[in-house]
Amino acid sequence: MRKKHSQKHLDERHSIGNMDGSPAMAFFSESERKMFVFSEDILINQLKREGPLIEKSFDALCADDLVELSRLFSLANGLIYSGLSVATQKEDELRLACAQLMLNGANSLASATAVLRMGYVLQPGILIRAFLEAISTTLHLLQYPQDIAAYNNHSLKSTKTIAAAKRVLPPFGHIYRHFSENFAHIGQLHKSITPIRVYTENHDALNVNLSSLRLAAWLLYVSAELVFNDIVIHPRYWHPIEQGYTYNPSEQEKEWMERFLGLNK
Repeated sequence: MRKKHSQKHLDERHSIGNMDGSPAMAFFSESERKMFVFSEDILINQLKREGPLIEKSFDALCADDLVELSRLFSLANGLIYSGLSVATQKEDELRLACAQLMLNGANSLASATAVLRMGYVLQPGILIRAFLEAISTTLHLLQYPQDIAAYNNHSLKSTKTIAAAKRVLPPFGHIYRHFSENFAHIGQLHKSITPIRVYTENHDALNVNLSSLRLAAWLLYVSAELVFNDIVIHPRYWHPIEQGYTYNPSEQEKEWMERFLGLNK
């Protein structure tokens, strides 16, 4: 049972209102012998005052990461929009659905980048978890086009789509499980305070997030190339065979993947 505080104790420790009468919360820390005041404009200050400073520090520290991430993100989006145009002309319901899923997934990826840039190190993983579900649904529909009706009436189960995504890209299951355990539910990362502050060094939380963003961008491109392989002049990953496509990146591509995804570290 929560310990009850006397009104006298509350009056000594907390007060509502500040000197000019506007709403605020204040409390006194006995251990630190300090008074902490929370004014009504904390969120506004976070967005307009601290936010730009944090973003500037991120841009300076992670400039190379942003350039690489943006390059692959642009290639993927260019392919998806090109495929969307073709699918619209052909009234290809399946690929229209896949394009919509991937474009919304791309927005989740961009949002994850934006909130990391603003100093939030827990929240990007939550957005990437949503991104992974968009990708798994895309890969499922591509393999089981008869499920487009279930997708349209919202009865397609996400667990079913994960199995299909693993069938195409075996590591997907491990990736999805990691983000589900740590971000879809209350995981270890939720059990510590993640302060929002200026980036001064490549600390672990930042590096993990950057790796996650690179992985998501790679998954976006690989999925887009599979969905719209027929309009790709020089495929990097998927090559046509008699009954579909085979995943067969060149040795040069594998070397690039190892560097970009940090697999050789």
